[in-house]
Amino acid sequence: MGLVSIIIPVTQRVNRLVLQTRQLETLASGVSGHDFEFIFVDDGSHPESLQVLKDKAENDKRYRVISLTRDFGQTASVLAGITYASGDCAGFFPGRNLDPSKVFGELIHHWESSAKIVIGKWANPIPKSRSTLYREKFFRRKLFPNRVNYQDISSLLIDKDVFYVLSQITDPFSDIIEILAWTGFKPHLVEYSVQAQEGEEKRLTFRDQEISLEYSEGNYSPKTFRSSFSIGLLLAILGGLATIGLIFASEYAQQFVPDWWMLTSAIVFIIGVQLGMMGVFGEQLFRSLEKIRSRPVFIVDSIINPPLSPSTEGREKIEKMILSLWSIRKQRITYTSSTSALSSEDEVQE
Repeated sequence: MGLVSIIIPVTQRVNRLVLQTRQLETLASGVSGHDFEFIFVDDGSHPESLQVLKDKAENDKRYRVISLTRDFGQTASVLAGITYASGDCAGFFPGRNLDPSKVFGELIHHWESSAKIVIGKWANPIPKSRSTLYREKFFRRKLFPNRVNYQDISSLLIDKDVFYVLSQITDPFSDIIEILAWTGFKPHLVEYSVQAQEGEEKRLTFRDQEISLEYSEGNYSPKTFRSSFSIGLLLAILGGLATIGLIFASEYAQQFVPDWWMLTSAIVFIIGVQLGMMGVFGEQLFRSLEKIRSRPVFIVDSIINPPLSPSTEGREKIEKMILSLWSIRKQRITYTSSTSALSSEDEVQE
């Protein structure tokens, strides 16, 4: 018997939330051999929704409510739920058009068969609107036909070995699917669709397959922006000198200068200025992102029914690690600023 943690970011209003709690209780009663805990992460939802969850948590200890101080984003909500999960596996269902009681039993079956990552998605996604489908899906599928995005999946189940890795992420902009691909665990895909035959009710049919996730090995570095600035500065200088030389040859030396020479030198100058500005703004953006990454991914305001399990010790270690990384980063910033101040004083004395 294992413990299954279901993590739900609270974004719905009361009516949808009440229906969702009934579906979760149906899931818990329909899957035999496992206990369940339902972790709701509130990041600034409607006050009535939070009150419904508090009432549920008082009467049913399976419900846990984690209230964040503000809306930190979708990734932060998932990471907050993972951090406080105490199950042997953790499940999510980002899609709203999904009844977890009809889907998660199949995902749990594959997890019992030693699958570390089980991804569930609709075989034919339900579009929000025609314009949204065209804008968000068409070009992305054309450019990356084999890539699985977090927005495309409707359910996800991961083993505790995997969500322990996810709980150590300190970057609020991390893509969960890319991190899952980076872990190296082989995922299992479950596609489901609604089919109905004559005289029968609509029912879900499942199709299983092994897939491979893609991840990027590129690292962001300020060297890229500095190289862009250097190349742009060089092109701007060459283009400017060439333009000045051509003007001097045409006006003062009375030499014939073809128009395309002047046009080429002007284009080189403009391209150089653009590359230089991209390098300057890019490095400033990189520094801003580095400051954001050094902050905590989320801040918890209160917890109802906190987990009482050995995972609490691991969670405290992760929180201490985040605080220690933050203190080290502040020390580095202080050391860098003091070093630059000392070097400037030495230059003044010289």
